[in-house]
Amino acid sequence: MKIKKIPSLLLSLSLALAVTACGGGGGGSTSESGQAKNEPGKEAAPEQIVLKLSTWQTDAKAQWSKIIPEFEKKHPNIKVELDLLNEKGDSVAAMQKLDLMAASNDQLDIVELPYTNYSQRADIGLFEPLDSYIEKDGYKYEDEYLVDTKVNGKIYALPSSMQRWFVIMNKAMLEEAGLPVPTDWTWAEFEEYAKKLTKGDGAEKRYGAYLHNWPDYFQLQLMSKPSDNTFLKSDGTSNAKDPLLKANLEMMKRMMYEDKSVNPYEDIISQKLAYRNQYFNGLAAMLPMGDWMVAESGGTEAIPATFVTAFAPLPKLEGESKHYSPVQPTYMAVAAKSKNKEAAYQFVRWYTSEGLEIGGRVFSGWAKSDTDKLVDTIVNSSIDPSKIDIESLKYTINNTIPGSAPVPVKYADEAKNVVIPEAELYILNNQDLDQTIDSIDQKITEVVNNNQN
Repeated sequence: MKIKKIPSLLLSLSLALAVTACGGGGGGSTSESGQAKNEPGKEAAPEQIVLKLSTWQTDAKAQWSKIIPEFEKKHPNIKVELDLLNEKGDSVAAMQKLDLMAASNDQLDIVELPYTNYSQRADIGLFEPLDSYIEKDGYKYEDEYLVDTKVNGKIYALPSSMQRWFVIMNKAMLEEAGLPVPTDWTWAEFEEYAKKLTKGDGAEKRYGAYLHNWPDYFQLQLMSKPSDNTFLKSDGTSNAKDPLLKANLEMMKRMMYEDKSVNPYEDIISQKLAYRNQYFNGLAAMLPMGDWMVAESGGTEAIPATFVTAFAPLPKLEGESKHYSPVQPTYMAVAAKSKNKEAAYQFVRWYTSEGLEIGGRVFSGWAKSDTDKLVDTIVNSSIDPSKIDIESLKYTINNTIPGSAPVPVKYADEAKNVVIPEAELYILNNQDLDQTIDSIDQKITEVVNNNQN
């Protein structure tokens, strides 16, 4: 009989949550509705509620200092305090801290977390089910939000930001090479663009594109599919045998070592290259990336923008008529151990609808968001809006169809991470391609089997 393996921290977390549930949710004199206990004959005055918002997203990225005061104006009896889980915005370190907080007496009310970290924590009871709150509010979830957040048939979070992928491009370099900003292109044409945009030699060489060593780059062509667009299929099983994974690894190696239009892989890892530096310092003309880069394209305090960035859809697959992109939601949940769940839900609902747009930095998972208006807001919130080609940006956003985005299974990160060493063996000429695909499939399948109930 196979014994299910549970990480020790999550096991202790599960036990701590069970004890918390048995002990009830009291504490203080504030009820779930936030009303103070009052003397007979006197009208109840709302008691001040203090909520903690636990997130890895820094103020520079999410603009909490703009957003939170607007909520507090609408709800004067609720104060929201930012609990930044990691000062550098490191989501991995932040989730480790979150798990420790959940297993301790630390206050948790509102939790925001990346898309691959959600289902595992929902599954062990870290979050409050929101179905009854939604029913009480009187709206249909599917009419309000663009992605399904159900885990085991229950809604444990609402989607806040909705990240899509596209290609950012140095417009001046395109013009120098006589290339138009693409509006309808394939991965083969992406390769051709990269070759034509490559220039020079040595340390100052300008590469046509930069492909980072994140797992996402090993699956770029899979990401152009309308469904089953990651290393795992929608049913949670291995997707390694999809021919597009093989084609994508071949493309990466070809661009790095035959065309020499992309940095060699050994340089990326040995020199610890950073994608922002490569692109904004003019060392790469194109960069496939997520839409958090829109606001950054106007420059940051660390790296000013010195050229105009244009945008193109993620290249489509051969024979496909439309451009697709995976969507990677950020989830916002109410902590199961919060003593003020109703107030926490009020913030979650407000933020995942109108509130997020106040920050003007990211795109929304709210179905009723005005995308063109939000593009204008994001561009105008950047340090230098003149460095963003808004026409190509709006075209790209409006002509990219979100691929299906089921909630990632709880072992999604684990499956993604086993791909990296095998893919590296192929790219660095230490393993042939067929063996690489077989090994990736085998290792992902092992992860799946080890996580089966």
